[in-house]
Amino acid sequence: MKVQVIYHSLSGCTEKLARGIFERLDCEDKSLHDLSQGEPELDGDVLLLGYWVDRAGPCQPMRELMERVEGNHVGIFCTLAFWCDAAHGAASLHNGAECVKARNTVIGGIVCNGHMSQKMLESFRSMKAGPHSANPASEARWELLKDHPSDCEISLAAERFNERLTLLRTLNAQGVAFPSIEI
Repeated sequence: MKVQVIYHSLSGCTEKLARGIFERLDCEDKSLHDLSQGEPELDGDVLLLGYWVDRAGPCQPMRELMERVEGNHVGIFCTLAFWCDAAHGAASLHNGAECVKARNTVIGGIVCNGHMSQKMLESFRSMKAGPHSANPASEARWELLKDHPSDCEISLAAERFNERLTLLRTLNAQGVAFPSIEI
């Protein structure tokens, strides 16, 4: 089974997560692709697609790729500079799955904390008012999340996808289709 890990990163968080997942994947036929270096040939049995969250969904380059993916088993992962267990985190993962679920089998997903790019931080800090303007709570959160995703988050993401790959192999051996997961 060939697995392609394809990601797009802005601040380095999604790249860190993608590399960590790739290194821990329990399969020999795997490849890692940075979408900013060009779109790879999509020839994997499983595509693990990762993005930084932009407006509660995939960043534009990943969204464009996701909207063209068809007939694959797809796993989704993302990073955001907010609480991953908040409704915003769940919506950000769900909105990524929405891009692929009609034409593919979704094998699972995970959202992890991340940090914002320096450019976005500067933009938010320059705002005088609004939901994204800097305040003591957001500054504290940004400081706390600056080293994310953590090794624990990366390990959990790798474990999630390794479990789903094991299930996919088992079901394939039995001639049973993997039931798409609603994220």
